[in-house]
Amino acid sequence: RYRRAVHFVHVVFFGACEHAAERGCRAAYSYQFFGGRQGRVQSGGYEFTTENYQRKMYLRCIVEAEILKVGIYLPDHIKTGSSLPNFEVFVSKKENTFLTYDRANGRWLTAKLDRIDSFPIYTHRRGERWIGQADSDTLRDYLGTKEGGYDGLLQYQREIREAELVARHKKETDPWDEDLKQVPPLPKDWKQWVSQIGVPEHFIYYHYKKRGAKTGYCTRCGREVPIQNPRHNKEGRCPHCRNEITYKAVGRAGTVFTKHYVAYLLQRCHDGFVLREFRVWRKHPNDGGYRNAEVVSHECRRIIYDRQMQARAYYWGVYKQREIRWISGSPMEPTWHGNADGFVYGKTLPCLAKKELKQTGLIEWIQKQKQVDPERFLESLRRTPQLEQITKAGLWRLAEECVRYRYDLQSNACFNSSTSLTGMLGLHSQALRRLRQNNGGYLFLGWLQHEVRSGKPISDELIGWFCEQKLLVKNLQFILDRMSPQQIQNYLIRQGRTLKSGYNSIVNTWADYLAMAKRLKMDVNDSIVYRVHKLKQRHDELVKICQERALELRLMEMKEKYPGVDFICRGLKKYEYKGETYSIVAPTGIGDIFAEGDALHHCVSTQERYWERMEQRESYILFLRKNAALKKPYYTLEVEPDGTVRQKRTEFDRQDKDIQTIEAFLQEWQVVISKRLTTEDQSLAETSKVLRAEEFQELRQKNAIIHTGELAGKKLVDVLTADLMVNHAA
Repeated sequence: RYRRAVHFVHVVFFGACEHAAERGCRAAYSYQFFGGRQGRVQSGGYEFTTENYQRKMYLRCIVEAEILKVGIYLPDHIKTGSSLPNFEVFVSKKENTFLTYDRANGRWLTAKLDRIDSFPIYTHRRGERWIGQADSDTLRDYLGTKEGGYDGLLQYQREIREAELVARHKKETDPWDEDLKQVPPLPKDWKQWVSQIGVPEHFIYYHYKKRGAKTGYCTRCGREVPIQNPRHNKEGRCPHCRNEITYKAVGRAGTVFTKHYVAYLLQRCHDGFVLREFRVWRKHPNDGGYRNAEVVSHECRRIIYDRQMQARAYYWGVYKQREIRWISGSPMEPTWHGNADGFVYGKTLPCLAKKELKQTGLIEWIQKQKQVDPERFLESLRRTPQLEQITKAGLWRLAEECVRYRYDLQSNACFNSSTSLTGMLGLHSQALRRLRQNNGGYLFLGWLQHEVRSGKPISDELIGWFCEQKLLVKNLQFILDRMSPQQIQNYLIRQGRTLKSGYNSIVNTWADYLAMAKRLKMDVNDSIVYRVHKLKQRHDELVKICQERALELRLMEMKEKYPGVDFICRGLKKYEYKGETYSIVAPTGIGDIFAEGDALHHCVSTQERYWERMEQRESYILFLRKNAALKKPYYTLEVEPDGTVRQKRTEFDRQDKDIQTIEAFLQEWQVVISKRLTTEDQSLAETSKVLRAEEFQELRQKNAIIHTGELAGKKLVDVLTADLMVNHAA
């Protein structure tokens, strides 16, 4: 747009109008100012003075070199004695475009008259937009509008912008319309199918008689059928078509509207096939015309599938707040509130089953489920290609879970890429037969897979019990290595008699109990421990013990996970140093570091990255203490092998006012310990320097921000860089 505007200005306007401006157009635009009057205005509790002009705008125009030039004068500007216009609008009828020059700001504008920045401040004032009759006629004749003056020019500009907007929209919508041309027309019996099958809600209308009506009209089969003891709004079945109906007395029913239902139509098209979604309902009028119900079929969605099953979706809606039309969307769009089950028109399915839908399983799914959402099924098929085999094998519950609950077979640990259904499901033929006979879902499948892996048979009744209680194999994985599924069932039933809670809750309590027992170094392979009689009581006892021994347990866990830290701590004596006011003290083991972190309430004992660094000899944890209180934690240091200080923090990761004194002491300490460093320490320090640089670079890329404490809002890498004290003496 900018390039077009510049080209338009230089080639068309400047070439045609420059000589007009030079020939004294100022004189042509000059106007005698008719004075205004001042008035006091009160608004929002404030009073101010405003000018009220008889005319709020003056326009003049000329046509030269086939270019219309309109000068716009504003009263405040004329009042200063200037004879130049505030704005100059250039219009080329040949190019069908316009530009405006803002003289005050020295800029070119593409906006219409009603959108120029300076204009709105004048629109609240009274007065006319004045233009001479001759100039108005010139403008109208040039533009070919019904009106002249300001209104004629604005009308012409709006028509141009409207045409440009339509052109932009057509550039987007034309490909949609071209794509949708391949959608075939509706079947001839579509309305009849919708009335009878697509809308499953049907009635038997009868005329009230004193001794009871004997016949009525069924809207499903369209016949007069015999009835017995009908009552208005009573539910029943049609004796002819056996369809569920509701009785309606003609004199009491009034106008009857059915609920809104979803119906689907699958048709072959040029690219493959199209799935069309409708909202359907019926209206039975109250004037006795119940035999000729009004059938409403509103198409709201179309999905075109090509031969590679790639989908293009469209929905019927408001486009750009301008028109209602077909709009491009996405298959299974989360914001789409449709995707409901409905009946599928059946007469087009046999033809599609031979080719387009042959390798999908959708036909079998429709025949089994009756009411389905084909779009959801096809989306599930794209995500889980094995759905076709599952459907055709008659595993209906498993197929339904894949479609309705988005159960993904490929996330199953037993899933493999085998082409056979048994290999894919991790079963053998006998297990697959049991899965089909029991109409098993993913819970039943999981227990059959466990049976195949373990080689120990599990009865269908036992698997059915686990499925009924919604107990997955992975929920019981913590105990299956010590107890058989039958033993687990017996244990859960016994515990359920006393705990009076669901079996899933009992399993969670059981798993927590064994996890705590293992943490406390109990023999969890002993049946007395893992099959405890009073589970809840023993669980609560272990909770209390773990709370009392929390620090001890944390130490045990860290020592198991990082066994080398205690050994490394014993070799840190060479970093100790005592000055006049402060001392550097080395920890004797993990316990000292835990105590330091708890006393100063910082993260040194809770963040495992510090243990990992010590284990790898990337950095060490040292303590800075005051000589007057050597046993009282004061500052914690993270130090590299050559004495470079990465961090120095006291309570709650803060630094006190004496930090400058402490930094001076640390520089003194770095000089002293530099003489104690070995060749191995220097080598470790070089590796540590590289790792530190990589960490800082990663923090910059992630733009890591501190969210708590005094440093909240600051970049973590900036804080660490400011805290760094390199040992230049090393």
